Amino acid sequence: MTNETIQLGDLLDQFNTSDDVGQNRLVYNRQWLRNQRVLILLGQEHDAQATVDDYGNVSLDFPGQETSAPIATGSHMDTVRQGGRYDGLYGVLGGFCAIQKLYQQGHLPKKPLRLISFSEEEGSRFPAAFTGSNYYTGHHQVTPLVDEMGITFHQARRDAVRQLQTIPGVRRQRAPLPASFTELHIEQGPRLAQAHHSIGLVTGIVAQDRYDVTVYGQANHAGTTPMAQRQDAMATVSHLMAELYDLANKSSKSLAFTIGEIHVSPNVSNVIAERCTFSIDCREESDERLATFLTDMQVVIQHFENVTVKRTLHVPATPLSQALRKQNAEIATRMNFPFQELFSGAGHDSQIMSTVAPTAMIFVPSEAGISHAPTEYTKMSDLLYGVALLVASLSAQVNEA
Repeated sequence: MTNETIQLGDLLDQFNTSDDVGQNRLVYNRQWLRNQRVLILLGQEHDAQATVDDYGNVSLDFPGQETSAPIATGSHMDTVRQGGRYDGLYGVLGGFCAIQKLYQQGHLPKKPLRLISFSEEEGSRFPAAFTGSNYYTGHHQVTPLVDEMGITFHQARRDAVRQLQTIPGVRRQRAPLPASFTELHIEQGPRLAQAHHSIGLVTGIVAQDRYDVTVYGQANHAGTTPMAQRQDAMATVSHLMAELYDLANKSSKSLAFTIGEIHVSPNVSNVIAERCTFSIDCREESDERLATFLTDMQVVIQHFENVTVKRTLHVPATPLSQALRKQNAEIATRMNFPFQELFSGAGHDSQIMSTVAPTAMIFVPSEAGISHAPTEYTKMSDLLYGVALLVASLSAQVNEA
């Protein structure tokens, strides 16, 4: 595996470039644009036909003996703010390495192969996630969106995508759907590392809802306004958050509840807050349990005055392909790779792709379970186990009758 180690490691170093803390490839920004461009050129160097659709999803198509729908792999190019080196990018570059390994075997695969680099999955720049895979699969439902700098989603998308679509040799279209999709990804949790397993085979992905909650008050002087006469948005928020966390702690053990983003206005030390907006992220393995919690959550919120709630994301729980998972389990057993089957607590493009094609996910361990942070780390040996299993899985898919 020496050559493969150098290739994957070099690619990760080449694509992980940032002047900031961690990786900050927010969709359509400078770092994101650079990496999608470099990926296109890399694919063209290896005889791939590059396609870029109007949302900036990049598809690299490699030929097969047949002209059937391709067997696809890949992941997303964007990161969260101050993200790590592997989330999303490992699936793109590991997928590229796996495809190249297949072609190095000396014969043309029966079916064509495709590498997909989805434009956006994280929802870190605009308040909507999975915009890339949703557009790719024909589920385009993005409402007008604006980032914190006042730039609209449409403007950012148009300016960045135009630069990719004008690269010589690039097709400008939405790529036809593949016959299957396999996503290689770090686990982003501690289970594989704690169990000393090299591979995780994903059975399904959690249901997920996100909300923006806004509490309104009245700005006034912090020193002269009597406590009993204040309309303090932050005072209301503190009580509301406490009740929501109490509700979550009393709910199902598989529920994950997070308040992760808070904005206060005017955000001045000697002024009473007139407005506070915070995000809520709720995840559950069961649609029914999540719906029960969300109903209870709305009841709690309704007890407070001057509060508005806007849902920004809804993704149902998603079972993945049993046939592909069984096939991958048989391959992992033959290869003597310790593995376990597990549910994913994080959302992935595979949730969206599973609505249009048989879809599988292969996890590799995350050291200490850390992800969405600059300290995100996976050992190279584990990264290569994932690539090796993906090679075997893709080989079985492209050559089956």
